[in-house]
Amino acid sequence: MIEETSEPARDSARYGQPVVATLAGGAALVLAAIAGPWIVPEQPLGVLLAGGALIGAVLWLIGYLSTTRHSALPWVAGSLAVLLAAGAGAGFVMHGQYESWARADASSFAELELGPEGSPKLPQGIAGRGPISKLYAQTVQADGGDARELGAAMGKAGLGNLNSPYLLQQDPRLIENCGVIAGLKQLAADQAKRRGERHAALAKAIDTASLPASARQGIALVAQGPDGAALLANQQAMLDASTALCTMLAGKRWTNNMGYFGFGSGSDAAVFAQVQVRQRMLADGLGAINGAAAERFTSGREMVRDALSRSVYTSG
Repeated sequence: MIEETSEPARDSARYGQPVVATLAGGAALVLAAIAGPWIVPEQPLGVLLAGGALIGAVLWLIGYLSTTRHSALPWVAGSLAVLLAAGAGAGFVMHGQYESWARADASSFAELELGPEGSPKLPQGIAGRGPISKLYAQTVQADGGDARELGAAMGKAGLGNLNSPYLLQQDPRLIENCGVIAGLKQLAADQAKRRGERHAALAKAIDTASLPASARQGIALVAQGPDGAALLANQQAMLDASTALCTMLAGKRWTNNMGYFGFGSGSDAAVFAQVQVRQRMLADGLGAINGAAAERFTSGREMVRDALSRSVYTSG
């Protein structure tokens, strides 16, 4: 005698495909884990885990409405559990990709060296390693461009001639118009403002990077560079000293005494001596500013190297 299969059982066999639905959902989650970091901005791990689980639940619901609802309850519950876990796993994989990208970005700061003049030597391909590396490279290049621009402007004005009677005799333009130095001071101030904006944007990018705290701190130390406020103050004071020297020399009460300034006026000689002392002090101060920046650079680089020697998933 042939037993007839019940109608619910036939529906379950015919329409209930929980394995297919679960596998399809899992495949979608794999694609999301791979493509997600290219589409979705970096998010905290908790957000990624919750978001992945939510996507898994949505995929389960689609599968449930399409086919799984015809299956037995254990299959329904099992497929839900699998897709929730797979969704959270996809979020964790995305987090790992973000971390890997961030570590590649941070590797730039582990490889940096200082050049003979104290400026950073950028590693090859730094702009392609990540957003922080690219922004840092742009900042270093812009800072260097500003320094060259200011140096060229000082050279064009003939600022160096103020320390040589021979050169001043050959090119007396500056002492005929000492007001040019005010323009140099304004240029230095404008550059300092732009430099501050660049470094503030860089600091923000570093602070929000998906990296251990020690790595972020190290990168911040490397990227800080010379103290902007102290550098501007030093530049302005040096230009003020040049203004005082230019004003005195503009009186043309000096002679070229075998390559040295000769003064017939004791007050002029005193101004010259005071300015020279002031310039030496400011030069020493600039050396201290750059020296402190170099120390921060080296200390920060070692912190980055230490952080990168640890697991990608450590929190630092």
